[in-house]
Amino acid sequence: MLLQLLPHHRHNSNNNNHLKNYTAAFMGNRQMINQNTDNIFKNRYAILKTLKTTTQVEVNFRESKINEAKVDFLDHRSQLNAKVEAVSEKMAAANALLIEVNDMIMESNAEIVKFNQDQIATNKKLLDAGILPEKCTPEANGARIQSNSDRMAEILERAKTNSTKVAEIMDKAKANRAHITENSEKIYARRSEIEENHKSIAANAGKIAALIKG
Repeated sequence: MLLQLLPHHRHNSNNNNHLKNYTAAFMGNRQMINQNTDNIFKNRYAILKTLKTTTQVEVNFRESKINEAKVDFLDHRSQLNAKVEAVSEKMAAANALLIEVNDMIMESNAEIVKFNQDQIATNKKLLDAGILPEKCTPEANGARIQSNSDRMAEILERAKTNSTKVAEIMDKAKANRAHITENSEKIYARRSEIEENHKSIAANAGKIAALIKG
């Protein structure tokens, strides 16, 4: 029984770490990155607006650079939106699979409840009636012994198959755990890069503010 429960424990732990990585990457890093992007282009517009022009050519340069920045930003955002849509499709498929898994678990739970109810009823009969004469004949005992033997053979065969599947699942779970851990390290390493970008953006904003005041 313990061997059968281990993969579920491993998968639940992996699922929790998956969700942690998803939250850190999408809800944490992604929001910070997008805010950095917005601030970078705000700085770009401010820089271009503060450029002094003396000729029409220089004016055209400045205005075309402003428009170029807008195009760069919109192009980036539209490509990002396409990728977000692809992620959303994957998430929808993952949610459908999770719903299917939950349905299977609920069905299995219902079977366990029914099994327990039947065994409770058997216990009650034994308590109330004890040994019944019709259940205690050489023929009935022989049939029960043979049935027990046949069922044990089936159980052992099923246990072998389950053991093989469990080993395969454990290997996959270990590989997934390694990948999840690697992703987690990358996510938090990227968080440091994002924070460094944020500092550079803030420094640029300070320089722009000084130029405007000057």
